[in-house]
Amino acid sequence: MKNLENKSFIIRCLKAAASPSGVCSYGNTFSWLQLSFLFMFLTACLMAPLAVSFVKMDRFSVSSFMPSAIQGVNDQFADQLQGFQIRNGKLTGGKSSERIEDGQNVMAVDMKHEYETSGENGRLKVTGFENAVIFQPDQLVITDQNETGFSVGYAKMDVKLEKPNVHDVEVLIDTLWLAQYKPLIMMLAYAVIFMIQLLLTFVLAGGLWITKISNMISIASFKEAVSTAICASALPAFAAAAIGMVHFDLITVLMIHSCGVTLMISFAFRYLTKTRRDNGNLHSGGNDDKSAVI
Repeated sequence: MKNLENKSFIIRCLKAAASPSGVCSYGNTFSWLQLSFLFMFLTACLMAPLAVSFVKMDRFSVSSFMPSAIQGVNDQFADQLQGFQIRNGKLTGGKSSERIEDGQNVMAVDMKHEYETSGENGRLKVTGFENAVIFQPDQLVITDQNETGFSVGYAKMDVKLEKPNVHDVEVLIDTLWLAQYKPLIMMLAYAVIFMIQLLLTFVLAGGLWITKISNMISIASFKEAVSTAICASALPAFAAAAIGMVHFDLITVLMIHSCGVTLMISFAFRYLTKTRRDNGNLHSGGNDDKSAVI
C-alpha cells in the first residue's frame, strides 16, 4: 500500500480510473481532500457540455412552459408592433396601437403602464387577465393561465421591428427571456447535476459499505467505499462529457454517466469478491487440500 501511495496523485488517479482492478487497487490511497477534489473535477466534467451548450444558445422556447400565452400571439398583434424598436433597454417608436382583448386574454403595447401587475417574478399576474403579452416602455410582461408570469427587461439589445410576423414576435420573446434568465437556468442545471452526482456517489458508497457486514468484499473503511464510487465514475464521466460535447442533451448525459458508473461498480464488486475468494482459498490451503504457508 505504501508503494502505491508513493506514486504521484495524477498517476494514481489515472490508474484508478483505467479499470475496475485499478479502482480496487488504488481506492484506499486517496485522502478525503483528494477525494473531494476528484469529485468536484468529475462533476465539472459533466457540467462542461452544459456550459458550452448555453454559450451557443441564443433563445429559449417560452412556449414550452407558457403555452397559452404564446399561442395567443397572432398576425394582428404582430402588425401592432410594426415600427417599434428596442434600443438601450427601452421600447420606442411605433404608432398608437389598439389593445387586443379576448375574455381572459390580452395582447397590447402599453406605453403608459395602464395594466397593473401583482405578485413576484415567476408568479406575476396582470389584473383581470390570465394570459397576457404586454410590451411596456421598459419591460415585457408575459403571464400564463398556469400561474406562471414574468417581467422581462429589454437588456441592451438593438432590435427594430419593421415588418414582424408571428414567428418574429415569438423569437423576440424567447430571446428576451433567455437574456435575462440564462444565469438562473444555468445555476439550476448545475445544481441538478451536482445533486445527482452527490446522491449517486453516496448511494453506491453506502451499498459497498453495507456489504462489509456480510463479509462479501474486503472494504476496510467508508472512505475506501467512497473512493471506489468516485474512481468508478471517472471513465463514465469522461465518456458522457465527450458525447455531450458532440450533441448535448442533459437527460442523455446523465443516463450515460449513471449507467456507466453502475457497470464499473459491478465489475469492481466482482473483482473484489473474486479477490476475497482467492485469498480465502489461499488461507485454507487452496484447491489441492494442501496447507498454504503465509
